[in-house]
Amino acid sequence: MKISAVLLSLFVVIMWGINPAISKLGLMEIPPMAFLTIRYLIIALLVMPFADKPTKREFGQLFFVALTSNVINNIMTYIAYDELSPSASSLLMQTEGPISVLMACIWAKEHINFKQVMAILLSFVGVMVILGLPEMNLYGVALIIMSRFVWGACQIVFKGTKHMSTTTFLAYSYLLAAPFTAVGSYWLENYDYRNLATVNWSIAGWSMAFEVIVLSLAMVLWQKLIASNGVSKVAPFCTLRIVFGIAAGVAIFNDPLNWQILLGATLVTLGVVLTMKEFNIILKARTNSVAVYRSAHRILMERRLKRISLRKKHR
Repeated sequence: MKISAVLLSLFVVIMWGINPAISKLGLMEIPPMAFLTIRYLIIALLVMPFADKPTKREFGQLFFVALTSNVINNIMTYIAYDELSPSASSLLMQTEGPISVLMACIWAKEHINFKQVMAILLSFVGVMVILGLPEMNLYGVALIIMSRFVWGACQIVFKGTKHMSTTTFLAYSYLLAAPFTAVGSYWLENYDYRNLATVNWSIAGWSMAFEVIVLSLAMVLWQKLIASNGVSKVAPFCTLRIVFGIAAGVAIFNDPLNWQILLGATLVTLGVVLTMKEFNIILKARTNSVAVYRSAHRILMERRLKRISLRKKHR
C-alpha cells in the first residue's frame, strides 16, 4: 500500500474508534432515536441534490438496507452507546469480525475450520472477561452483540448495491430510515422535538457534525480504499479501532483502565486477527484455485485453436 493509503486507512479507523465517545456526548443531550432521525434528515438533504433517481428494483434494495442497517442495527447500537461506557462499546464492536465470518458460514455456506472456531471463541472469552466489570450494563451488551449479527447480515445485502453511486445510496437509505426512527422516538422515547430549542448545542452540535460530516466521509474513503487496495490489505487496520476507542473513553469520560478492560481487549483483538487471517487464507486459496483453473483452461483453448489453424493451413 502507498503511504497515502495507509494514512487514510488510519484516519478512518481513528474516526470509527472515537465514534462511541463522540456519539455519547450527543446522546447525553438528545435521545438515541431522535438523534438518529436528525442525523439522517441532515445527510439526506445535503446529499440528495447529487443523487441519481433509483430504479424500482434499486428502490426496493435501498428500502431493505434502510430498514436493516439504518433502523434496526443503528437503533440497537446507539441505545447501547447510551447505556455503556465508550471503552466497553469500542471493545464489543470488535466482535463484528468474527460474527461476520459466522454469518458468512450460515448465509453464504462458507467453510469454517477448527482454527476459526477457536479464534471466534477466544473473542467471546474476551467479552466474558469484561462482563465481570461492575459498571457493565447487560442490556447494552446484548444490544451491541445483536446489532453485530444484524450488521453481518447487512454485509450480504450491501453486495447488491455495489452498482449504485455513493450519493444515491446515502441519500435514499437515510431518507427512507428517518420516518421509522422518528416514529420510534415518538412512541418509545416520548420525545417532544420542541425540546431541541433547550438542547446544549455547543455539545450536541459538535457531536452531530462529527456524525454527519466525518463519519460519512470515512465511509466513502473506506469504500475507495477497499476498491483500490483490496479487503485483505485494508481490513486489518480495523483491529486498531479498539485502541482509539478505549483512549477516547479514558480521555473524555474518564473510563477506568483496569486489568479486565486490557485483558478483554487483548483477547478480543487477538481473536479478531486470527479469525480474519484464517478467513482470508481460505478465500485466497479459493480465489487462487479458480485463477489456476481459468489459466489452465485458457492455455488449453489456445492450444486447441492453434491446432485447428494448423490443420486448415495444411489442407
